[in-house]
Amino acid sequence: MAYQAHFIPAFTILFLSLNIFSPRVVFANQQLVDQVCNGVALEDREACLKTFSTPQGLAANNANQLVGVAMNEGVTISQNTFNLVEEMIKKPNTPVIREALKTCEKTYSYVTDEFKLITPELAEDAMSANYDVALINPEIENCAKALKAAKFTVPQLVEGNRVADYYANLGYDLTVNM
Repeated sequence: MAYQAHFIPAFTILFLSLNIFSPRVVFANQQLVDQVCNGVALEDREACLKTFSTPQGLAANNANQLVGVAMNEGVTISQNTFNLVEEMIKKPNTPVIREALKTCEKTYSYVTDEFKLITPELAEDAMSANYDVALINPEIENCAKALKAAKFTVPQLVEGNRVADYYANLGYDLTVNM
């Protein structure tokens, strides 16, 4: 009987904490995500919401942390694209295609490093972080132009360019007003 007397208050406290406190944490973070995604100039608000509706995005407490989430995704995408380009360089190609791939290799080495730089830099100087993230898109465009000039289309590489460009735009939009 004494066991049941202790069980009911403990169960009630657990139930109330799950129903009262958890939604507030998620709601506050979802509110931040909504605020940030409504404030960016990106054409694809839904992609922004999807980007930050991850556990890492919902755990963010401020816009700087959301920039970190986006830049980490940018690092992952650009590193994967770099790895893809390196594998493609190892295969037999025409000199024109090889030169285009070498351009993309340089591009993604630089882009990966830039994505890594933004978050720590943001803590010190938001204007410099914004400037550095703005340098990413022209680099990605160099890769795209080289591939186009070589008349070489690889869907995974085109997608890597598109997604890296998205994260660079998102990072720019997030840092421009900080």
